Amino acid sequence: MKKSVLSLAFLGLAALSLNAQTRYVDDVHTNSDIQIEKDIEYAQNYTVLYGDIDTTKPGPQFLLESLKCDFYYPPYDKAIGNRPVVIMMHTGNFLPRYMNNGPVGYKDDSATVELCKAFARKGYVVMAPTYRMGWNPIASTEDVRRETIINAAYKGVQDLGAAIRFLKDEAFVLGNFNALDTNKIAVGGHGTGSYITSAFANLDRQAEIVIDKFRRSDNGNVMVNDQIWGDRKGYGGLAGFNNENWKGYKTAAQVAFQVGGALGDSSWIDKGDMPMIWAHSVLDPFAPYKTNIVSVPGTPLQVVEASGGYDVIKSASRQGNNKVYEGKVMDNYTLAISKYNEGMDGLYPMHGAANASGPYEWYDTTTIKKLPLPPTTLQNIIGGIRLSNPLHGKTKAMKYIDTLVGYFAPRIAVSLGLVTSVGIDNMNMGSNVAIGPNPATDNITVFNNWENNALRNIEIRNLNGQLVKSVPFNGKQQTIELALPTGLYIMNMEFERGTGSKKFLVN
Repeated sequence: MKKSVLSLAFLGLAALSLNAQTRYVDDVHTNSDIQIEKDIEYAQNYTVLYGDIDTTKPGPQFLLESLKCDFYYPPYDKAIGNRPVVIMMHTGNFLPRYMNNGPVGYKDDSATVELCKAFARKGYVVMAPTYRMGWNPIASTEDVRRETIINAAYKGVQDLGAAIRFLKDEAFVLGNFNALDTNKIAVGGHGTGSYITSAFANLDRQAEIVIDKFRRSDNGNVMVNDQIWGDRKGYGGLAGFNNENWKGYKTAAQVAFQVGGALGDSSWIDKGDMPMIWAHSVLDPFAPYKTNIVSVPGTPLQVVEASGGYDVIKSASRQGNNKVYEGKVMDNYTLAISKYNEGMDGLYPMHGAANASGPYEWYDTTTIKKLPLPPTTLQNIIGGIRLSNPLHGKTKAMKYIDTLVGYFAPRIAVSLGLVTSVGIDNMNMGSNVAIGPNPATDNITVFNNWENNALRNIEIRNLNGQLVKSVPFNGKQQTIELALPTGLYIMNMEFERGTGSKKFLVN
């Protein structure tokens, strides 16, 4: 099977041809095999998008909203048994499509649909939920604007938790007729969805949402009041403000992956949090690639300082959270992307045109222009597309999606325990090791250039296969004394993950 890979400079790096397809890593189905079920209710909760939020009036004023999702089912194979699940959260700035001055904001956005299909083709059952939206981008004070959007993100985390428990309830109560493995769940998002999934993965204590940056500047009050809105899992709160969904099941997933977006605060990353994988446009003008202020497209709002893919993966790796997959994937995507991510396994830096925050999205601008919207709104939407993604054509976007999923899928599969490694067994790990001088005389120096795969031991054999020297290897560079007769030798290398070899000559 052949895959197209997007080069980090832009496009054009072709992938290697694979002799066999590995379920959950490669495509084992086609789009025509995928069954899509739309608008399944997975939860109900109160929304601030509609209704009166004046809490001085008697009784709650919010409306109970039906939260819907779409499912993407690959063909069921009895021999495979229960299937792992990917949950894909869409983007949209926590406002409905077009109301947010943009062409995205729902579970049927172009990129969301194609990402869901891509994972379903690999054998995953994919769930694409929408979530509660609503905040006040035109409030008179920045405190209110900031507070309402942070609360919207918090509710998104609650809704993701409800989606996970819905799956577990279906499996337990309804006999698991869809053959789901609810102990193997990956949560992923792009854009706004990434804020939700990264917070879900790391926000594991309520105290983490009351740090200074999440307090109002005018009175010091917390912006997220869990006594009213419930805790991060969606439990508790006041009647009429939070509706508990599927209480009693563990609210847990096993790995999180993000495209763009940011994590609310890097201090949320603790040892033992779930592994994370992140792709991020280096020049994203709204969500920082490292750590900076988050801004909202189409508004002057500067929300809070947050951390993007670079700093999150760096911190998560330092805590040991990504060890489950680090160094266990050495496929063509990894080899290409590792040239740009400073050796941080799990980070895919997307390089491209400035302001291309979502190069994996595309839009039918002709249809958008025909929508019954005010001219100024249409101008804002079209202008926003050109500003945030000047490369919005479908052909290029699909190449990005192929590369995104190509990089994510093997790491997700390894993290979920579906495969032990990808590309390691058949790969000569010595390809990224330098030796010199060659030809050598009295000694030879070995340089291990793998960032996440330690070289443990070296054996040197002659052409008859006889072992002439065995040396333990420590660090990144080591000089080996030879004292060997003239001739050709093979250096066999044992790595933490995998093996390799190189030939060298002794004069």
